[in-house]
Amino acid sequence: GFMSNRGRQNVCSFLCLDLKQDWRYGADYFETLLLDYDVYSNWYNWCAGAGMTGGRVNRFNIVKQSKDYDQHGDYVRHWLPELKNVPNELIHEPWKMSQFHQKECGVTLGVDYPHRLQTVSPPGDRNGGDNKQKQRNNNNKNGNNQGRERKPNHNN
Repeated sequence: GFMSNRGRQNVCSFLCLDLKQDWRYGADYFETLLLDYDVYSNWYNWCAGAGMTGGRVNRFNIVKQSKDYDQHGDYVRHWLPELKNVPNELIHEPWKMSQFHQKECGVTLGVDYPHRLQTVSPPGDRNGGDNKQKQRNNNNKNGNNQGRERKPNHNN
């Protein structure tokens, strides 16, 4: 089939950065399924998306992406018909449904739809920029300015 570039990036981010799986599994899988497959784009983008090229790593918040690009849950409901009766405010996070909501929607978590998948990355670690800022702060505390010239301290 076909998949948008944003969709490909989301899958790569989730598989490689959240689930800590080898990026080559995703590249190989996409190679077998995508009609618009290109060997160079596919393998390089998977490698880069997994952070193997030394460039910027785009770690996507999958729930945010889902809410941004499928605001009313039409796509989710199309591909996950077991969630067809889940209200819009819960469609992207069905694991937040109470027992009452589950009964009302006709879906039982762990039976009709799986429980939330636990990822390797902590919830607050969804944005690569946060990690960079934390690293900078730690380096500055330790006196390591990563090759930048230190400003003289005139307070001594």
